[in-house]
Amino acid sequence: MLTTTPAHDFSSSGKTTAVRDQLRAAVAEVLESRRRPLRLGKDAFLAVLLAEDWGNCLIHPEEERILPPLACEKKRNEFVLGRAAARYALRELGVYAPVLRGDHGEPLWPEGILGSITHCWPWAVALVVKSRRQIAVGIDLENVEQAARVDISRLICTAKELDWVRHSLSFHERIAMVFSAKETVYKGFYPFCRQYIDFGDVELSWIRERQSFRVSVPGGTQTEFPPLLGCEVHCRCLEGLVFSCMVHETALGTV
Repeated sequence: MLTTTPAHDFSSSGKTTAVRDQLRAAVAEVLESRRRPLRLGKDAFLAVLLAEDWGNCLIHPEEERILPPLACEKKRNEFVLGRAAARYALRELGVYAPVLRGDHGEPLWPEGILGSITHCWPWAVALVVKSRRQIAVGIDLENVEQAARVDISRLICTAKELDWVRHSLSFHERIAMVFSAKETVYKGFYPFCRQYIDFGDVELSWIRERQSFRVSVPGGTQTEFPPLLGCEVHCRCLEGLVFSCMVHETALGTV
């Protein structure tokens, strides 16, 4: 059973609605900006749950069986809330199959479905896309306040990214943006690359007018991650959170 913890100021219905609306608007923009546009509510669905929604959370019995037996209560709660979000999104596509877990913890989506799940307590978000094309789907949600607790800039940033982070009054927000965008890249491309993508394996360049990062691969790793070529990760800052989203059609023959 999912237990609740205080949702802090997110319990305000106005703020909760604002976050949900902004997340949906960001995802809709990403989907529509593709070379072959997709529509939120038709080709793709987004589910956004808050911990206080736990009473309505249902997960598939097979998903319950893959709950880590030694996981702490918070991790178990996040798993249930995330799978519940996935269940809501899949249901809108008319799909009722479970989302199991691969050897490296990645979600295993039903046939013909691509998707991503992110947890940032007290939030859980799931995006699912129905397509026959090879599409990398990744989302990630981070809390800026938590990102400020420990300086991880040198662990996740290349020299170029570190320069961009430091030339701003919003140092911690930009760190959260870099971290979130790289997590999104990993989530979206792992099913295609089938290998871990380290923080140093990709480099981000901020495109201000598009509110997105262009993803490049440093010279030594280009042959390892060919599906990343031409990838862009959209990133939004809202209500103390950073949200990243990527829906990228990979080149044929790269899987």
